[in-house]
Amino acid sequence: MQLTIPQVAKLYEKHRSTIHRHIESGRLSCGFRGDGTRVVDIAELVRCYGEPKQLPPEMQPDATAKSEDLQPAMLQALQAMHQELVSLREEVAQLRQLPPPPASTKPSALPQKTETYEDPHGLRSLARSMFENQANNKDR
Repeated sequence: MQLTIPQVAKLYEKHRSTIHRHIESGRLSCGFRGDGTRVVDIAELVRCYGEPKQLPPEMQPDATAKSEDLQPAMLQALQAMHQELVSLREEVAQLRQLPPPPASTKPSALPQKTETYEDPHGLRSLARSMFENQANNKDR
Protein backbone atom coordinates (compact mmCIF):
# COMPACT_ATOMS: atom_id res chain seq x y z
CA MET A 1 0.00 0.00 0.00
CA GLN A 2 1.27 3.44 -0.85
CA LEU A 3 0.54 6.68 0.95
CA THR A 4 0.90 10.29 -0.18
CA ILE A 5 3.15 12.75 1.69
CA PRO A 6 0.23 14.37 3.59
CA GLN A 7 -1.05 10.92 4.60
CA VAL A 8 2.44 9.95 5.82
CA ALA A 9 2.74 13.18 7.81
CA LYS A 10 -0.62 12.60 9.46
CA LEU A 11 0.07 8.92 10.16
CA TYR A 12 3.46 9.50 11.80
CA GLU A 13 2.61 12.93 13.24
CA LYS A 14 5.47 14.61 11.39
CA HIS A 15 5.48 17.79 9.36
CA ARG A 16 5.33 17.47 5.56
CA SER A 17 8.60 19.37 5.23
CA THR A 18 10.29 16.75 7.45
CA ILE A 19 9.06 13.99 5.14
CA HIS A 20 10.27 15.93 2.06
CA ARG A 21 13.65 16.55 3.73
CA HIS A 22 14.05 12.82 4.47
CA ILE A 23 13.20 11.99 0.86
CA GLU A 24 15.71 14.56 -0.48
CA SER A 25 18.46 13.27 1.83
CA GLY A 26 17.85 9.67 0.77
CA ARG A 27 16.75 8.47 4.20
CA LEU A 28 13.27 7.69 2.82
CA SER A 29 12.61 6.48 -0.72
CA CYS A 30 9.48 7.28 -2.65
CA GLY A 31 7.86 6.73 -6.00
CA PHE A 32 5.43 8.55 -8.22
CA ARG A 33 1.87 7.73 -9.16
CA GLY A 34 0.58 8.16 -12.68
CA ASP A 35 -0.62 11.68 -11.90
CA GLY A 36 2.86 12.72 -10.63
CA THR A 37 2.04 12.60 -6.93
CA ARG A 38 4.82 11.33 -4.68
CA VAL A 39 3.89 8.16 -2.80
CA VAL A 40 5.75 6.19 -0.15
CA ASP A 41 5.30 2.47 0.36
CA ILE A 42 4.13 1.46 3.83
CA ALA A 43 7.00 -1.03 4.11
CA GLU A 44 9.47 1.79 3.51
CA LEU A 45 7.78 3.86 6.21
CA VAL A 46 8.03 1.00 8.69
CA ARG A 47 11.71 0.57 7.81
CA CYS A 48 12.44 4.26 8.32
CA TYR A 49 10.10 5.28 11.16
CA GLY A 50 8.93 2.00 12.69
CA GLU A 51 5.39 0.77 13.11
CA PRO A 52 2.78 3.55 13.18
CA LYS A 53 0.83 4.05 16.40
CA GLN A 54 -2.42 3.60 14.55
CA LEU A 55 -2.98 2.17 11.08
CA PRO A 56 -4.74 4.28 8.48
CA PRO A 57 -8.47 3.55 8.24
CA GLU A 58 -8.14 1.82 4.86
CA MET A 59 -5.66 -0.66 6.37
CA GLN A 60 -7.63 -1.47 9.51
CA PRO A 61 -9.58 -4.72 9.22
CA ASP A 62 -13.34 -4.51 9.52
CA ALA A 63 -13.89 -7.36 11.95
CA THR A 64 -17.67 -7.10 12.30
CA ALA A 65 -18.50 -7.37 8.61
CA LYS A 66 -16.32 -10.42 8.06
CA SER A 67 -17.65 -12.32 11.07
CA GLU A 68 -21.22 -11.67 9.99
CA ASP A 69 -20.41 -13.09 6.56
CA LEU A 70 -18.85 -16.21 8.10
CA GLN A 71 -21.70 -17.08 10.44
CA PRO A 72 -24.05 -18.57 7.80
CA ALA A 73 -21.21 -20.54 6.25
CA MET A 74 -20.12 -21.86 9.63
CA LEU A 75 -23.70 -22.83 10.49
CA GLN A 76 -24.08 -24.66 7.18
CA ALA A 77 -20.81 -26.54 7.72
CA LEU A 78 -21.88 -27.48 11.25
CA GLN A 79 -25.20 -28.84 9.98
CA ALA A 80 -23.43 -30.88 7.29
CA MET A 81 -21.08 -32.36 9.89
CA HIS A 82 -24.03 -33.20 12.13
CA GLN A 83 -25.80 -35.01 9.28
CA GLU A 84 -22.64 -36.96 8.49
CA LEU A 85 -22.27 -37.92 12.16
CA VAL A 86 -25.84 -39.19 12.30
CA SER A 87 -25.39 -41.27 9.13
CA LEU A 88 -22.12 -42.73 10.42
CA ARG A 89 -23.74 -43.70 13.71
CA GLU A 90 -26.55 -45.43 11.79
CA GLU A 91 -24.01 -47.30 9.68
CA VAL A 92 -22.12 -48.45 12.80
CA ALA A 93 -25.38 -49.68 14.34
CA GLN A 94 -26.16 -51.67 11.17
CA LEU A 95 -22.68 -53.17 11.12
CA ARG A 96 -23.00 -54.25 14.75
CA GLN A 97 -26.15 -56.22 13.87
CA LEU A 98 -24.29 -58.33 11.27
CA PRO A 99 -23.06 -61.74 12.38
CA PRO A 100 -19.33 -62.00 13.03
CA PRO A 101 -17.20 -63.54 10.29
CA PRO A 102 -16.60 -67.28 10.63
CA ALA A 103 -13.44 -68.13 12.53
CA SER A 104 -11.11 -70.24 10.44
CA THR A 105 -8.29 -72.28 11.96
CA LYS A 106 -6.66 -73.23 8.65
CA PRO A 107 -3.24 -71.65 8.19
CA SER A 108 -4.02 -71.05 4.51
CA ALA A 109 -6.90 -68.77 5.50
CA LEU A 110 -4.45 -66.36 7.07
CA PRO A 111 -3.43 -63.55 4.76
CA GLN A 112 -0.22 -64.36 2.95
CA LYS A 113 2.56 -61.84 2.79
CA THR A 114 2.79 -60.78 -0.81
CA GLU A 115 5.72 -59.41 -2.72
CA THR A 116 3.98 -56.08 -3.16
CA TYR A 117 5.29 -55.01 0.22
CA GLU A 118 8.81 -56.20 -0.50
CA ASP A 119 8.73 -55.18 -4.15
CA PRO A 120 6.41 -52.17 -4.41
CA HIS A 121 7.48 -51.22 -7.92
CA GLY A 122 7.81 -54.75 -9.30
CA LEU A 123 11.52 -54.39 -10.04
CA ARG A 124 12.56 -57.60 -8.30
CA SER A 125 9.93 -59.67 -10.08
CA LEU A 126 10.92 -58.08 -13.41
CA ALA A 127 14.59 -58.87 -12.83
CA ARG A 128 13.71 -62.42 -11.75
CA SER A 129 11.63 -63.03 -14.89
CA MET A 130 14.40 -61.64 -17.12
CA PHE A 131 16.95 -63.88 -15.42
CA GLU A 132 14.68 -66.92 -15.85
CA ASN A 133 14.12 -66.08 -19.54
CA GLN A 134 17.87 -65.85 -20.11
CA ALA A 135 18.39 -69.17 -18.33
CA ASN A 136 15.66 -70.80 -20.43
CA ASN A 137 17.15 -69.43 -23.67
CA LYS A 138 20.62 -70.77 -22.78
CA ASP A 139 19.21 -74.25 -22.11
CA ARG A 140 17.71 -74.44 -25.62
